[in-house]
Amino acid sequence: MKAVRRQPVIAVILLAGSAAAVFWRLAATNLILARGDMFLYFYPYWHAARTALLAGRLPLWNPDIFMGAPLLANSQMGFFYPLNWPFWLLLPVPYAVSGSILLHLWIALWGTWRLAGRLGMSPPARILASAAFGLGGYLTAQIEHINQLQGLAWLPWLLWVGAGVARDRNWRPGLVLFGIFLALQILAGHLQTVFISGVGLAAWLAVWSLSGRRVEKTPANHPGTGSSWRPLIRAVGVLAAGGALGLLLAGVQLLPTLELTGLSSRAGGLSSNEVLSFSWHPFLIPRSLLPGYGQNLFTEYVAWLPLTVLFFAGLGLVAGRRPAVHGSLLLAGMGLFLALGRFNGLYLLLANLPGFNLFRVPARWLVLYALGISLLAGQGLDAAGRSGDGPGPVILGRRLVWAMLPAVALIAGQFIAFWLQPWLPAAAEAPPAYPSTLALTGQLGELVLLGGWLVAGNRRLRGALFQWGSAGLVLLWLFASSRSLPFNNPTTPEAFFDRRPPSLRLQAESEGQLAPPRFLSLSDIFFDPGDQAEIDSIYGGILPETAAYDYTIAIKLKEIIAPNLSMVYGLPAVDGFDGGVLPLLSYSDLMARSLLAGRQTTDGRLREFLDSVPPAGQLSRFHIGYVLTDKVGDVWIDGVFYDRQLPARLDPGEEVGVAVVSDMEATEIRLLVARGSGRLLLTSADGQRREITPQPAGDQVWTASLDGDPRPEQVTLIAGPDGWHVEALSLVEAKKGIFLPLVAGPFALIHSGDVKIYRHTASASRARLLQAGAATLEAEQIAGTAAFTRYEPEVVTLQVTGGEPVRLVLHDANYPGWQAAVDGRQVPIGSVDGFFRAVDLPAGEHEVEFLFRPRSVLLGGWATGLGLLLVLFLGFPLPRLRRRSKAS
Repeated sequence: MKAVRRQPVIAVILLAGSAAAVFWRLAATNLILARGDMFLYFYPYWHAARTALLAGRLPLWNPDIFMGAPLLANSQMGFFYPLNWPFWLLLPVPYAVSGSILLHLWIALWGTWRLAGRLGMSPPARILASAAFGLGGYLTAQIEHINQLQGLAWLPWLLWVGAGVARDRNWRPGLVLFGIFLALQILAGHLQTVFISGVGLAAWLAVWSLSGRRVEKTPANHPGTGSSWRPLIRAVGVLAAGGALGLLLAGVQLLPTLELTGLSSRAGGLSSNEVLSFSWHPFLIPRSLLPGYGQNLFTEYVAWLPLTVLFFAGLGLVAGRRPAVHGSLLLAGMGLFLALGRFNGLYLLLANLPGFNLFRVPARWLVLYALGISLLAGQGLDAAGRSGDGPGPVILGRRLVWAMLPAVALIAGQFIAFWLQPWLPAAAEAPPAYPSTLALTGQLGELVLLGGWLVAGNRRLRGALFQWGSAGLVLLWLFASSRSLPFNNPTTPEAFFDRRPPSLRLQAESEGQLAPPRFLSLSDIFFDPGDQAEIDSIYGGILPETAAYDYTIAIKLKEIIAPNLSMVYGLPAVDGFDGGVLPLLSYSDLMARSLLAGRQTTDGRLREFLDSVPPAGQLSRFHIGYVLTDKVGDVWIDGVFYDRQLPARLDPGEEVGVAVVSDMEATEIRLLVARGSGRLLLTSADGQRREITPQPAGDQVWTASLDGDPRPEQVTLIAGPDGWHVEALSLVEAKKGIFLPLVAGPFALIHSGDVKIYRHTASASRARLLQAGAATLEAEQIAGTAAFTRYEPEVVTLQVTGGEPVRLVLHDANYPGWQAAVDGRQVPIGSVDGFFRAVDLPAGEHEVEFLFRPRSVLLGGWATGLGLLLVLFLGFPLPRLRRRSKAS
């Protein structure tokens, strides 16, 4: 009896130790993850959540991306997920993420242990099943999406409750636990995980309840008798009530998220092409399901398990006990089939159904495969040790051949898939690859060692020893197979914590401004960091090659302040990056009508659509005061640098000014001319003006001499009769060999390093006054002033003065929950251009206040409170309390 009681304690220690061993670099070093969505998406959102939590503020609004967007309503931040709070309060963001990863891997491991116990597996079989799911390829590949990992960790617990309520006549514990687990999964913030879990649970429940007239008697449940429909009906009823409880408990997050979803770019569902994106290509099946041993695959397609696990899963299929085999097999089969997406035919129809039409990446259904195969493997291990004299009578012979077949077929399938790929090309994110020597050696080596282990076990080991040895073998292969995966190559913490010059410069520019201008980053990361040699000298030989590469990429992303890094630095951006419930549909429509010229963005990242700096008028429209670009398109000619980022394309007779913000003495101005011709009008500091006509001096290079005027203060380009396309121009002192690149239009170059920053000198204020009732920003502007007196995420106040009735337009997103008050009296709030916040004001001086107080958060809070009361009531029923009080 004592040994049985010690089993859970031993399992907790063993599973936690296994997770720490596989993830030892995150558990025992100061290294951090700094790649992909983790770095660009979750670090910024966790930084915003942590900052708000430490300040005691409810983070309702985000002013730093998409010209303003709901923050708390974006469930992917997971603000109300209770297991995030301890990490946010105690640790900086990268280490909070690492701690959460380790905790949720353990939750997944422990949940699978409990689920395997409910299926009647022995302790070593439970260890094998738990390790295969919690430390296998699928779950560990998703750590880059921390909220997805958090939600998936609760999947085994949901199935554990589902298997229990079908057998247990005491419905209260199942109802309460199901509600709590479902609420935790919702609050983790990845609703696609909730949907996948729900579909998997429905299939699991049906098989578990209907597999036979009588339920098998196991150590983990009670024997059941009678019709198989009765437990199904009872389970559906209990889980439906538990689901309602879970929705109530998650209401404080769910209601704001549902409101945002209805106003997002995904409102009404995604297009079929979007839904089917990242479908699992059939030719990727072998590479996805086999350990790569260094030959890594795009993480969305990773679902590998050691060949030892696949062998025992095959054995479980042919020798396991029913109905557990049926449920596990159905999960695995559903996962494989639905992950194919566009390649299975049926998904073309499913893509238009509610639920399916909200999410991309069908490959994420592979989680059901990973869990189903892990459970089958545990049952196979039990079957292998079922005979008291060793595994021989069960696993040798025909069953051994059938159990080996899946692993052998997958190894051979790698070659077949590569040869066939020209007839069905794979997607760009997962190009075809011939099996590497290392991958093939690892796979065949594991297969040979497995065969040797089976022969040795048949001759020398009894059932329990063979089972424990096999479980240990699986743990060993999980450790070996995962060494080359991204999570095992974290990089230096400076990747996140160190600052780069562009963000520091923009913060210095914004200092003292309540509502500083926004920035637009157009740069990509094709450039090489100027301090790369210094970085290599510091970290060379210390960081592995992949970790050093991730550090370099992180540096580049910080240089261009890629979305959503503006949230980390508190810099307002016109752009953002989401791919979930943001951006707002109104934002996407506005961008399509303006900057993107008819193209639609469903997740932001404007730089992927824009190949040049937008016109100055468009920049003013969105209160863009700074533009970041790279230098990839710039050129050096005869020792002179030409900045080609802001070309001047002039119609006949058109003029454009070029500011000279230096007192450098020059001998000439050199121009790169694509076509046409024109002349230069020079204005000196004393106001004198004279014209010069440039002369051709080489391929595309034209020269204008500055004899007698070495320090022009202003240069004006005037196009000739055929127009003039000037790609770039530079001020040159030919004798000394020095130069200064100039930029045309209302721009000034304020930073030139790895990237360039231009100040838009004609940027308008974030608030403007238009004629009363104006519907667009093209309406007539009215004389007056609008000065900010307070600008915070959820509260904005202005002092406005106008000589006639006006419409005050704030260049920030409008959204349900924003309220406006004029001189303390609430007034209707409207929109301009279908996006910007606006209120109508009478003539005179007024104080205008904008407050963000969304009703969805208030109603959601009431729902969560009600759910908590129900948990207390159901968990501690009054009759039981009364009986106890009488007995006392």
